[in-house]
Amino acid sequence: MRVVSSRMAGMACAAAVIVFAAPQAFVLLAAQHEPGAHTHRDAAKLKNPVPANAASVAAGRKLYDAQCASCHGAAGKGDGKGGAQLKPAPSDFTDASWKHGSSDGEIFTLIREGAKQTGMRGYGGRVAPQDIWHLVNYLRTLGPKPRSSL
Repeated sequence: MRVVSSRMAGMACAAAVIVFAAPQAFVLLAAQHEPGAHTHRDAAKLKNPVPANAASVAAGRKLYDAQCASCHGAAGKGDGKGGAQLKPAPSDFTDASWKHGSSDGEIFTLIREGAKQTGMRGYGGRVAPQDIWHLVNYLRTLGPKPRSSL
């Protein structure tokens, strides 16, 4: 009978975790967005089914404060403590630049799926679609306001 050291047993467990967990991680990463500025034609076609009213914006803010502010900052400037070490830095929602597309559908898709090679993980498995739409409505309140024509 052969005795297996605790170190060898630990290495075997680690190998099993890699073998069994790696396929799921690959699937998750494959579903995420590509890095760099781009748009998503199919995502842009998604229409926000949640009216951008005060109740929706309030629900979105509550979710933002709980799930997003740690990296994106309380005011959405991308300056949260949790995002300080991330490369690239978290998005600044107060500017006019939307790296992954600016339509409601593209923003929804980014939140749901995450973004490759960034700290932005997907929330589709943890947050209901309607709540993601509330979050989109709240994010819209952080950006620059459209100029009124004279």
